[in-house]
Amino acid sequence: RWTTCGAMTHLSEADQSWRRSLAYRDLITLPANFLLEASYIRTLDASHNKLTSLAPLHNCTQLETLILDQNELGSTCEMPPLPSLRYLSVNGNEIADLASFVHMIKRSCPNL
Repeated sequence: RWTTCGAMTHLSEADQSWRRSLAYRDLITLPANFLLEASYIRTLDASHNKLTSLAPLHNCTQLETLILDQNELGSTCEMPPLPSLRYLSVNGNEIADLASFVHMIKRSCPNL
């Protein structure tokens, strides 16, 4: 899947097709065009936005990696079932009650 060209390493086009970056876009919610292709995405970086809800991720059935650093997610935000998720990063959010958040994540993401 990786190709090397001189000192640079690149992902093949096929591998890039299931990765999306929505980072640094001041998003309050995920855009409609993302939701149309959500079932194919395996890696999503939506860091450095203003997201407060994860409900729009309900169609991300193949999602394995989710990066949500520096958003506005709170302890009670809802996480839809993401059975394939294996990596989650939520650094720099507004999670005050870690126990509640972890309990919700355990229910929604059994493979973490």
